[in-house]
Amino acid sequence: MTADRLNLVRFAQGSGPLVESFFLKVRLASGCFWARYTFRRPLPGAGFPSGSLWAVLQEADGKAIAGCDTYPESEVAIGRHYLRTGPGELTMGRATGRVGRAPRPIEWDLTFATGVPFFMHFPLAAMYHDRFPGNKVCSPHVITRFQGVVRVGEREFRLDGARGMQGHNWGKGVARSWMFGYCPALVYAGSDHEATDTAFEVVSGALALGPLTLPPLTMIYFYRPGLELVFNRPDQMLMSRSRLRGLVWEFAGRTGGYRLEGKLSTTPAQTIGLDYVSSDGSSVRCLSSDLADAELRVSGPSLDLRLLAQGTATMELGGLATRGISVPVLVRG
Repeated sequence: MTADRLNLVRFAQGSGPLVESFFLKVRLASGCFWARYTFRRPLPGAGFPSGSLWAVLQEADGKAIAGCDTYPESEVAIGRHYLRTGPGELTMGRATGRVGRAPRPIEWDLTFATGVPFFMHFPLAAMYHDRFPGNKVCSPHVITRFQGVVRVGEREFRLDGARGMQGHNWGKGVARSWMFGYCPALVYAGSDHEATDTAFEVVSGALALGPLTLPPLTMIYFYRPGLELVFNRPDQMLMSRSRLRGLVWEFAGRTGGYRLEGKLSTTPAQTIGLDYVSSDGSSVRCLSSDLADAELRVSGPSLDLRLLAQGTATMELGGLATRGISVPVLVRG
């Protein structure tokens, strides 16, 4: 499977309930910009098909501005690798949009490199077409670079090679529980030298089988020039370690003689709350921090890397994973 196939839009296919999202994460010089294009086809009696456009800007001091505008299906357009909802458009290599109204709308016009590494979280292509697992996740552009501009009111952020990613997920509803981590801005431990073009992504999700919630599976991706590690075979997912304590998440996995151990951590002051509307009309809580710290160790044949990120990693908890953590909710949609 290739990146363009991972980015195929599912919303126009079939007629059953569906929640589908395409999103961008872009590291700024001080903070992070996040955009999300979401489509919702609800269950009968839970509303009408719609598209939503999200934007979040979180700055290094913890301040965040966020918004979500929802549009009827008549203002949604879908192509093979093209989507539009309201004023927002996403194609293979370009993303535009506008959320909110004067005096502080969030606007963006970005291009990003294609033909870059992608991460297919599930080991078999059939798992993206079969009924199980019910929620699909992939990163068609897991490490890329962005050009363009983000504006918040009168403020302007010019991007020239900003690091980030583009992801895609879909299912009959918003997932019951998930944890997501990502960082493309790492430095070598004990120095200030950047680990250029090095990134990792980790996803842990509790799969649903009818009314039952199965134990979570953890999938990890690591990339640096000359080395790509994918921890997603069934045995690797089952043997991977994932432990969440409040806003501290530790994880580990093995593949092909390599071992990866990591930790993501953040604080309530660096975290924002978002409520995602599922296909049945219910809200699923998401806690998101783009100011998280990360510690990573990758060891293997002739390799022992120790990498750090201070305030430049993403840590996201959703659904059941947010229980017991109190963070104000900024946006629902």
